[in-house]
Amino acid sequence: MTLFIQGLLITAIGMGLVFVMIFALWGIMALLVKLTNKPEAEEEAQEVVEAVPATQVAPAQDTNEALAAAIAVAWALDDQASFYAFKPSQQTRSENAWLNVGRTQQLYTSTIRGRNR
Repeated sequence: MTLFIQGLLITAIGMGLVFVMIFALWGIMALLVKLTNKPEAEEEAQEVVEAVPATQVAPAQDTNEALAAAIAVAWALDDQASFYAFKPSQQTRSENAWLNVGRTQQLYTSTIRGRNR
């Protein structure tokens, strides 16, 4: 019984180490994202909006025009993606016919190695 308990203990320690390392890697990645992210771009955009006087603000665009433009772009991207989709090419048969016959014979032979009938 002690061997069984020892096996369970080793399994638990191993699984615990795996999960600890997963969480450690997750923390390291989250830290790297925070360190390498550039929040300065968002601050500059806010400063630009605040710097424009209210009298010089451009009139709001028609939402239907913006929606139509977005739909056109999405359709064009989808059409382009389907054009470059995977198309199987004609492959030349460079395999040896004798090898194919030999493989077929191996599949259809009734001898099973390692078994006694």
